[in-house]
Amino acid sequence: MKKLLVLSAISICLTSIGQITQGRASYDLVFSSDDPQTSAYVSQMEGSTLEIYFYGDKTRSEMYMGEFMTTINIMDKNQDTTLTLLDGMMGKIAMKTTENDMEDEQKLAMSERQIELVEGAKEIMGYTCKKAIITTTDGNESIVWYTPEIVPNYREGQFLVDEIPGLPLEMTSKWGNMSITCVAFEFNKKLKKPEKLFDTSIPDGFTLRTSEEMKQMRRGR
Repeated sequence: MKKLLVLSAISICLTSIGQITQGRASYDLVFSSDDPQTSAYVSQMEGSTLEIYFYGDKTRSEMYMGEFMTTINIMDKNQDTTLTLLDGMMGKIAMKTTENDMEDEQKLAMSERQIELVEGAKEIMGYTCKKAIITTTDGNESIVWYTPEIVPNYREGQFLVDEIPGLPLEMTSKWGNMSITCVAFEFNKKLKKPEKLFDTSIPDGFTLRTSEEMKQMRRGR
């Protein structure tokens, strides 16, 4: 029995050592909709991409939404503040938000979502991926194919989930009347100048806004 426990511990240790814990993943984004009004915007989303960077206890995502907007989010596990940079029709806007800035509905949705690791496997970019299903409080399901060969230390935010033990390489979910599929096409284990990538100071040209100011700006549009 003791031998089995020792062998099991060694196996887990060796698996952890072999895991990749830093890098950059690049994804193509594909949008679709059955709603006629929403479909008019889908063509303008062509060429959309997503980049996810992770290093130690830090993550960064960059979403390029076709002709509409670029959104960058930088998170640090050791800080309670997320830096968001928006570049689009409203100009260049920076926001620094904490969990307290989230709407009660958002907090409830995050706390009550269900994450299920299920049977299934597929290969993406040479990595063996396992399947997970995220079910939100309103019944919407997101399908995630993740690889346990790449495991960011810090998995929080829109694309990384702590309960999913690996990096998503394919994700399908609903955004209102629109479906979005993210499929990874490249992964790089090395990051250049990580201190610059995860810097949470406000870049030149961006105006700092509060969450309340952003709500007012959206209402005024």
